[in-house]
Amino acid sequence: MQQVRRLLERPRERQQAGLAVLDGDHLVNDWLSAGRAFERVLLAESRATEAAAWLTRGTAVALLADTCFEAVSPVASPTGIVALVPIPIATPVDRGLILALDAVQDPGNVGTLMRMAAAAAVDQVWLGAACADAWSWKVLRAAQGAHAVLPICERVDLHAAVKRFAGRSMALLPRADMPLYAADLRGDLLLLVGGEGAGLSAELIAVATVSLSIPMPGRAESLNAAMAGSIALYERVRQDAASA
Repeated sequence: MQQVRRLLERPRERQQAGLAVLDGDHLVNDWLSAGRAFERVLLAESRATEAAAWLTRGTAVALLADTCFEAVSPVASPTGIVALVPIPIATPVDRGLILALDAVQDPGNVGTLMRMAAAAAVDQVWLGAACADAWSWKVLRAAQGAHAVLPICERVDLHAAVKRFAGRSMALLPRADMPLYAADLRGDLLLLVGGEGAGLSAELIAVATVSLSIPMPGRAESLNAAMAGSIALYERVRQDAASA
């Protein structure tokens, strides 16, 4: 039980152990459906009848009294199941559709962008060193199962990775000469999205092929990272569908 709390609360613990914690039926079932491996499953005693099915799959199971389980789950209303899973390792590729996040520190925004990336058939998500931890329980909950199907590269040297990328790299900015809808987003594409405050670093903007902005005819000053990245990804989806 103490190991689970440490994994939930300490990014370094997750990195050293190579384990993350999935809380709740939705995340656990998505991981299972994707054919991913499990280290161990913790069940509340009220769900003890499910233990046999997990043991049949070769997964270790621990049963906890319902009152003890509440101390393991990070949410106010636990569902009675938590799983420890190995964190998959991915290496940045130099082709495909890539979403790269620079200093996106809000876990909700990171998780939402991962969820959108999975829906838009992104090949990989890259997180720079200053991003929120991809495997924190808040990011996992916001991503709603995207981690099970989406290759995620953490602590990426984005400047070097952008320079190595064989396709076009596009920096999404609040203001740029080219509007998003005028750009050809098909083919090998690296989409760069900056953090909530400072946005993309000047170094990344300098190495990007082109800078894009989302037209905002209304009075909003800017969009948050999750909204902006989602709009850009689905403009790519729209263009692919239109040219099919």
